[in-house]
Amino acid sequence: MSDVIHVKGCTDINQLIQLTNPSLNHSNDRMAFFYNPPDDNQIYHITCENLRENIDPLSDHTFYCKTDDKNFYQITCRLISHSLIVQFLNKKIYGIELRQNEEPQPEFLTFSNFQRDNLEFHLREFFFNRLAQKQINKSNSNDNCSDTDNKIIAQPKL
Repeated sequence: MSDVIHVKGCTDINQLIQLTNPSLNHSNDRMAFFYNPPDDNQIYHITCENLRENIDPLSDHTFYCKTDDKNFYQITCRLISHSLIVQFLNKKIYGIELRQNEEPQPEFLTFSNFQRDNLEFHLREFFFNRLAQKQINKSNSNDNCSDTDNKIIAQPKL
């Protein structure tokens, strides 16, 4: 049995632009961000949302996280190719499209069991810390804290 699988990942600039669409990512029930876990050189696009009936068919990995009796989250992970990150940064920051090959070729990324386990471990830690911080902020909202104090959230280490 192989320790590595090949996944499609996100290798198309238009897919990446759609993933980062602000109108999709600004919701109380949904959070999205890029993530690079410790001990892994891969970059992932992470989406966390309250469990819905639909599962992202394009995700490379999906897992679930229950934080309490009321909240059950679906976390989807898509691998992002490094070449796509370079294309995306050039397009967004400099307004230019640099392509190494004019012929689009399907690019497959590798995703090992170690990467999957490592990613899940660090994301669970991040989400539990973030959700715990939200609960603390909620309970402190009646105290004499300023709005600025209530907006501080834990960020994942990159």
